[in-house]
Amino acid sequence: MRRGLAPSDLGDLFAQPRAAVISIALPNGRIFSRPIWHRFINGRFVFQFPAGDRKIALLEADPQATILLAEDAHPYRAIEVRGRVRMTRDGYHEVGLTICRPYVEAYDPTTDVSAYLSVEPGMVAELEPEVTTCWDYADEAMMPPPAPGT
Repeated sequence: MRRGLAPSDLGDLFAQPRAAVISIALPNGRIFSRPIWHRFINGRFVFQFPAGDRKIALLEADPQATILLAEDAHPYRAIEVRGRVRMTRDGYHEVGLTICRPYVEAYDPTTDVSAYLSVEPGMVAELEPEVTTCWDYADEAMMPPPAPGT
């Protein structure tokens, strides 16, 4: 396992339409985790919540969050970012389209991307990193064996 990597060491992980998981605290102290679509811009996760999403109120009450993005195939690249979420309604539809487009094109290409956004402005959110941890399993000890005949 390679530890201590930077986000730039994770190659095209951020370009893939792969859901990340956000974890936030509920008022009773339990952890609430849900998948989110995102973009990784200038070292920060940017994501959107449609109007009325329960996560908006939870993050307004306590903006601390953790986001985990990991792949499920070798080399198992991953990033965990812990920090505070800042939210704004400004640019919701424009930014939301940018976030949703790669996922809709990959998994629901016959649907208009705007169908995945609320008509009323929701929130654009950005996780300000306090702790960023990146790792993968690309070291020699974890490499899969070569294919027969290669």
